[in-house]
Amino acid sequence: MFKINIIGYNIFSPGGTTRSNLNLIAEFNAQNYVVVYYNYTDFDRFDLRRLHKHEKATANVQIKKIGELYRQTTEKNVEKEYFFITREDLFPLAAVIRKYNLKALIIGEVHTPLGLLNEHFASVDLSPFTCLRVATPAIKKSFVQKYHFNRIYIQTVSLAHLQLCDPAQVQRNKTSNLLVYARFDESAKDITYAIKLTAYIINKLKKGNIRLYINGYGPDKARYERMIAHNHLKNAVFINKKIPSDYIALSTSHVETLGYAIAESLAQGHRVIAYVGDDHVTYENFSEVPLINWLYKKDVAADAQQVLKAISESMDKEELVKSMNILKEMKFGYVQKMFKNVSLFAGNGSLADEKLENIESETKQQIEKVLGASHAPWYLKMYRHSRRVPGLRKLLQQPKLCEWLKSLRKSKKIE
Repeated sequence: MFKINIIGYNIFSPGGTTRSNLNLIAEFNAQNYVVVYYNYTDFDRFDLRRLHKHEKATANVQIKKIGELYRQTTEKNVEKEYFFITREDLFPLAAVIRKYNLKALIIGEVHTPLGLLNEHFASVDLSPFTCLRVATPAIKKSFVQKYHFNRIYIQTVSLAHLQLCDPAQVQRNKTSNLLVYARFDESAKDITYAIKLTAYIINKLKKGNIRLYINGYGPDKARYERMIAHNHLKNAVFINKKIPSDYIALSTSHVETLGYAIAESLAQGHRVIAYVGDDHVTYENFSEVPLINWLYKKDVAADAQQVLKAISESMDKEELVKSMNILKEMKFGYVQKMFKNVSLFAGNGSLADEKLENIESETKQQIEKVLGASHAPWYLKMYRHSRRVPGLRKLLQQPKLCEWLKSLRKSKKIE
């Protein structure tokens, strides 16, 4: 029996890594492997019920709390066991897993762009890992140079959730509607540049037909609202409003390791305007896709012309067919590719004997220093359950309250 263990931060919260983890579950489920998922943040039966309702692939998956990893033993009937650690702040767990699973294949998934990795990451011992996965050759090269670890394979995250459109059935009209779909996090997504670009086109170039829809979640929403008001764009830029059927996706992210929002819009047959990325990784992932118009330097005047060019273009069926074929190739055979890649490093990964004795307590302390305690204190449980009440939901989702609760939780370390 092959057993697949996936370790993540919070599968009950939306985001790119959550989507990747759900796709991993779906991929291995489809191959009839035993799948166990370990969640760092606390959860209850209501969270599980909601997850199973919206993500059918999780119905047959054991979902456990992270603490069980500190008490695990190897099962006798398991022929081969894989552990995927899908958040870099949880990489110290590889040492605990290796202590109890000498022959396991432990894979660390690097989802965070290298420039945004927590400063604590440099102190993490990577030797217990069998290998790491990164998305592109450029990321691998930078990782090896920075962290001096070279057991790395290259493979993008799974695209299992994508339903690719049938080019013969797609009819897209020319449109001046732009859509940014992203987490409201300026450190990575740079949504303010999308607003700045729209303001330039409307106020400077006098192209008043442009409409920008910004959909997502996160702490920087108020910042965007202030910027929209300051630039007199309330009739042209909308946050979390109904999206029109015809739009061009716009991605201005500083950095991505893939760009799910780009792939999702392409899969539905929409043209995309995308910044290449500060590290050019976004371009590295999608450079061959003809339905993407690229922004190269974040020069407002030059990029405005690229936007105007994109909205003036009709969609060519050949572009759409080629784009779908590229996505189909990226999506195809994820599990088989993964097994082949990981097999090259089988037998690697070790833990020094002197680290065995106190590894559980040291690992727990190391992780909680960055993420806070994994269990939910009473005030957070009350907040989460109150948030399900329709009348309170909007009030309790205010960014300042969410950030205060996060900071309070991180300050409450378990002794």
